[in-house]
Amino acid sequence: MTFPWYGITTNWSPVGSDVNSAVDILVMVLYLLLVLGIGLWTILSRSRGTVEEFFLAGRNLAWWQIGASLFASNIGTSHFMGLAGTAATSGIAVGAFEWNAPFLLCVVGWIFSPIYIKAGVVTMPEYLRKRFGGCRIQFLLAVLYLFLYIFNSISVEICTGAIFMRMVLGLDVYLTTIALLTITGIYTITGGFAAVVYTDTLHAGIMVLGSVLLMVFAFKEVGGYQELLSNYLNTKPSIIHEGNWTAKPECYLPRLDSFHIFRDPITGDLPWPGIVFGISIISLYYWCTNQIFVQRCLAGKNMSHVKGGCVLCGYLKLLPMFSIVMPGMISRILYP
Repeated sequence: MTFPWYGITTNWSPVGSDVNSAVDILVMVLYLLLVLGIGLWTILSRSRGTVEEFFLAGRNLAWWQIGASLFASNIGTSHFMGLAGTAATSGIAVGAFEWNAPFLLCVVGWIFSPIYIKAGVVTMPEYLRKRFGGCRIQFLLAVLYLFLYIFNSISVEICTGAIFMRMVLGLDVYLTTIALLTITGIYTITGGFAAVVYTDTLHAGIMVLGSVLLMVFAFKEVGGYQELLSNYLNTKPSIIHEGNWTAKPECYLPRLDSFHIFRDPITGDLPWPGIVFGISIISLYYWCTNQIFVQRCLAGKNMSHVKGGCVLCGYLKLLPMFSIVMPGMISRILYP
């Protein structure tokens, strides 16, 4: 795959024989089969005869299922590639997006979820219809959600997943996209929300385990946190234009405030007012009114399980700063 824009041509090829080995491919195939197996088991064991059973898993989810599903629904390939890439470029400030989440998860668990559950709704558009009356606002929000999910969330996740498979295994992007959509569609449509939650729980466990192992190996390779502190700011790219390096060497080096979360409101790439106020406003919609996350809270056994799931997800959201962001910064040192 090449990118001819602005005179840049970049060929993407499989990383190497280590990644493209038979063992790695076997592990990936077994994982896909395990996901399909869990979906098939859910299809055969869970009832889907009513709206609540199909869309809310019979409102019978435990706290650990809610928390794992919330985390897996939020973290995806776009996070692993986007957070790590941004961290390699500008440092730890991007981790503030993750550390903002625990506060909003408490808000959705303690304030918003009781209101939604008391209203007896299944979807957010249905809640707006009950709250304000009339079907126009329900229809408008439903269309808006579909547009945002298809052209923003789903497309980005599928695209980054396909790009990752292309880079690692050399698979065709379109073939990978079709395969991912097919596998997901089979267990989602036939198994209902229960199949989604059970597979989400598996995904969450694999992602946490894999990212933590990556973090351990990355810090071991770079020599520890102190080595990251001392080497990151002086990491010079291996390919530069010497004339530009002489004129403006800061263009090739990380920002001096790379290890600051709260940055200057004028010169910072992520200014602290945006971190404190901007992210919070966006996250209020994202966590508290987004159908993806509200649906998992509505499916809890009771409010205690809903709150427990939100707390569990909040703790899990503390990990990406260390397991995704910092390994991304380490990658700049190891592969300049």
